Amino acid sequence: MMTAVKIRKYLDSEIIQIPVHKDMVGKDAEIIILTEFRQDKAEPKPKQSERKPGTAKGMITIADDFEAPLDDETVREFYK
Repeated sequence: MMTAVKIRKYLDSEIIQIPVHKDMVGKDAEIIILTEFRQDKAEPKPKQSERKPGTAKGMITIADDFEAPLDDETVREFYK
């Protein structure tokens, strides 16, 4: 049985991250990249403004026990 997934993505870097369904992990896949070349020379999408460090200062708190080991039930939830 073959499964096909169509993903349309604006390529904004040299590295492509492709989301896949968990049933596809561990399987052989063929990836075909098609690009659309327009005659009208459309403007590229505008880049997002650069993130400014410190803009969330005071909005995030980290618990004192952040680095403490997780309990067994929480660990099991991560590995489901």
